[in-house]
Order: sequence, then structure tokens, then C-alpha cells
Amino acid sequence: MPLEVHYVNDKSWNPETEKFDDPKLRNEADDIGHLLMAIGITEVTDLTIPEIVIRTMILDRLYRREERSSEVLTTPLKRHVGLKIEGRWAGTETRWKFTSRHAKGMVRDITNMVLN
Repeated sequence: MPLEVHYVNDKSWNPETEKFDDPKLRNEADDIGHLLMAIGITEVTDLTIPEIVIRTMILDRLYRREERSSEVLTTPLKRHVGLKIEGRWAGTETRWKFTSRHAKGMVRDITNMVLN
């Protein structure tokens, strides 16, 4: 099953026109949907935003990406409260399981680079 991003409950979604008023918001929602898939959270809510930010910052550190402040990460999420994802990769997992999964992947990547 492919990843499905559901916009209907998204705060930025216009139910009258059944689309986003600004096309950039659609792209932003799709990017957030893919992020949710990667971090194991299925919905953007006021309660999940801090966990989404924490996990994004963990990924930034693990993969040596430019570190972003929590405010920079929180702003687009607040625009898309209500966004949900569904699909094979849309699961929920604890923060420890999430971090462990990414650390194991990094170890495999490094091992393959050294041994191959």
C-alpha cells in the first residue's frame, strides 16, 4: 500500500474548494507526510508536534544535517495540524525504537562502506 497523505482535516485545507489556497502549502503538507512516515508518527496534532520535532532533531544529528531550531521545525507543523498519513509505512513506534532503527541502519551503511 502506498503512502496516502490525508488533507481533509489539515488546518490549511479549504473544504469549500477542496484544495489548499496556496500550492506551496500542498507541497509542504506532502513533505510533512513523508517526514511522518520516516519518524513513525501518523498524525500532526498539538500533542504530537513536540515528538515530531524531537525525532526530526534526532535525524538531523544522526545524519549530520544542519541543525534547525525547534521553532523553525514547529512553524510548518502548526500550519498543518490535522494532517494524517496512511499506508504500509505509516506506523507508530516509541522514540527508542525509532532511534534504534535509524542507528542500526547507519551501522549497516558504515559496515558496507568499509567491507565492500
